[in-house]
Amino acid sequence: MKKKMAYIGEIAPLSLSDYFGEPACVIFFSGCNFNCGYCQNWKLKKSSNEHLTDIESIKKVISENKLVTACKVTGGEPLLQLDALLEIGRFAKSIGLKFGIDTNGSLPEALAKILHLLDLVSIDIKADLDEESYRRVIGLQSPPVSEVIKSIEIAMRSDAYVEFRMVVIPGYNDSTKTMKSVSETLRALGYEEKASKGKACFNLIEFVPENAFDEDFRGIKNPSVSLLHDLAVSSGLKNARITHRGLGILKPVY
Repeated sequence: MKKKMAYIGEIAPLSLSDYFGEPACVIFFSGCNFNCGYCQNWKLKKSSNEHLTDIESIKKVISENKLVTACKVTGGEPLLQLDALLEIGRFAKSIGLKFGIDTNGSLPEALAKILHLLDLVSIDIKADLDEESYRRVIGLQSPPVSEVIKSIEIAMRSDAYVEFRMVVIPGYNDSTKTMKSVSETLRALGYEEKASKGKACFNLIEFVPENAFDEDFRGIKNPSVSLLHDLAVSSGLKNARITHRGLGILKPVY
């Protein structure tokens, strides 16, 4: 019987910061369809043969870890390997773990196919949800903004907890104008109702320049705690949060 394989760059057996309130095993898929200059996991941008991993060995790692209550798959872009993601998700749920993914939102059809397994979906929002703003950040001439919006719509209608994450990059998406633009889009897609039920949050995350893929981004100063706080407040969104090394925690603002 042929082994089922996936491109997996790394496994973190235990993380206390990747899944809200749950100790989690985190699996890093390799391969991404974006080319973000600020990317922190740029070593996983491209899949390579050295990343090919037997899915059964991944299941073994997950099942033998008695300290975790959740499994999270990140990347790279996990939805590029939908079959492997479904396999891991079904297994995680079968042994009683919560299951979540990170995604850039560019593959709404794939997201729809796995949503029934997800307890958590974290969707990256790179900038104002328009092509010009996205183009500056993700390194593609034709950014799939309409697909990202469709993914947001799909996630909003689900039972999963939805985290909208924006890495705040000074000079790219750190203005109150951007926050208001993004918040207006999220509100129009049903964010406030879902957040009021405790099923959604908006998380502003510190950009870490020293880890960036592109040299131009490495020269940008990281945003301060106060800037993240002020931007979160200016969004006006319920359950707005900030994540910064200076805090050591995910801090609720509203």
